[in-house]
Amino acid sequence: MVFRFLEGRPDMADSTTIGCLLISHFRARVELGRRAELGGLAGVIVDRSGSRPVVVDCLPAASEVEVGMTLEQALALQPEAVVLESDEPHYAREFERLLDGLDEVSDRVEGADHDGELGVVYVGLDGLEAMYGGEGPMLEALLTAVPERFQPRVGIGPNKFAAFIAARTRRSAGLSRVDGSAAAFLAPHSVDLLPASLVPPELLADLHRLGLHRMGDVAGQEMHALLDRFGHEGQRAWELASGIDERPLRPRVAEESIAERVVLPEGSASLELLRVAVDTLLTRVFAQPRMQGRYAGTATLVCELEDAPTEASSWQKEFHFKQRIGNWRRAAEIIGGRLETEHPPAPVEAMTVTLGNLSGATGVQLSLFPDIRADRERRLLETERQLQARLQGKHALHRLVEVAPWHPAPEMRTVQVSIDPAATDSMRPLTSPRSVEVREGPAQEPRAVRLGNQWQEVSSIEDRWSFDLWWRPTPMQRSYYRVSQADGQRLTIYRDGGDQRWYRQTA
Repeated sequence: MVFRFLEGRPDMADSTTIGCLLISHFRARVELGRRAELGGLAGVIVDRSGSRPVVVDCLPAASEVEVGMTLEQALALQPEAVVLESDEPHYAREFERLLDGLDEVSDRVEGADHDGELGVVYVGLDGLEAMYGGEGPMLEALLTAVPERFQPRVGIGPNKFAAFIAARTRRSAGLSRVDGSAAAFLAPHSVDLLPASLVPPELLADLHRLGLHRMGDVAGQEMHALLDRFGHEGQRAWELASGIDERPLRPRVAEESIAERVVLPEGSASLELLRVAVDTLLTRVFAQPRMQGRYAGTATLVCELEDAPTEASSWQKEFHFKQRIGNWRRAAEIIGGRLETEHPPAPVEAMTVTLGNLSGATGVQLSLFPDIRADRERRLLETERQLQARLQGKHALHRLVEVAPWHPAPEMRTVQVSIDPAATDSMRPLTSPRSVEVREGPAQEPRAVRLGNQWQEVSSIEDRWSFDLWWRPTPMQRSYYRVSQADGQRLTIYRDGGDQRWYRQTA
């Protein structure tokens, strides 16, 4: 990035304090970043949370569509438009990642949701030139902190509004700044650029009726006249048009949170398994030293879905506790109860639980009676730690939890979870199939099985059965045989319909 256009200008320390990064169509750029096949297509992003589906953003090719239209209006203008469901949690996470990157440039970053549109960020720039060795390197660091696909327009000015207009009126990605006084810079621009969050649209219509079409027209009026006619909103319009914006930069405060993640066994669609995963994660979170004596006000549950389409690769729920919670069981009751009525739409690959809004105080009264279950768990954990010392750190004690007794695949019925909350390994099936070599007959039935280095002839097939879970994202098709060998040994094997290989199944 070249900054020659800034040469010969006054030093920024004397005239510039705030930078505004404006990313138009933020949601659309996020979708294009994770779905390359959308490039060149007309697409609309729709929010269905209200009474009627409303367009909240659109891809560049949907040139006839405007944000705020109903889906019906949008499709009437562009019938070929691809309809994308709004994924607000994902957009919010992407915006937070963007802010995290800018935090590396400046310690004063305010993420603004300007008129309901993600993609407006204010950055304090005072005093950064010395740290970066000059104005050019500082601005380059600012721009390179934003991924190129977002194509930010950046405005630099003496206050937030002037910086916003400098970015808003720039035609393409890059950087512009306010030269001279903010009032002179703003004067030729339309009053329609006054943000609706500060100046209501009804007042803008009144200004037009009075012939005040540009900010210079409004600034040229007597402030008291606008105050008498329109109240404090009229005064706010005059101040902004005159280049006066006393709103302080409010740097975001990084909220402390504690998170844990666990990988689930393949094809985890059982509600009971999800509850066990929640219990496991909450146990780990509350066992962390940072949580000792502290209480959580919020929790976030994120499930990464198996073989889900990119636009729905995760499922997220937010929990706001009425009373802060200081133990994992109470949190598990609330989150597990919600899962019974609202659950992921596909099998879960991994789960993350994050506790936030942490504090060290609560109004919960302590019990006068001993917690027998907690005491038993404490003694088991002491035994586990002693065994770990003898087993070179390996986990020895596990809980066996029946999560899907109805499942036709035995390894999906029960999982084992370490009783040590400090364990970082995943929840594992109690038993897992092992690959085995089999000689087949003409009907693909087993004739001989290789155990170790020896081939054992199958003397008889005592039972056979099969199942086909074709509707799963990853279908599961197996043909089972319970066989007897010449030496009298019995075993259960199956032929996988997916990879066409044989496996030995343990119950």
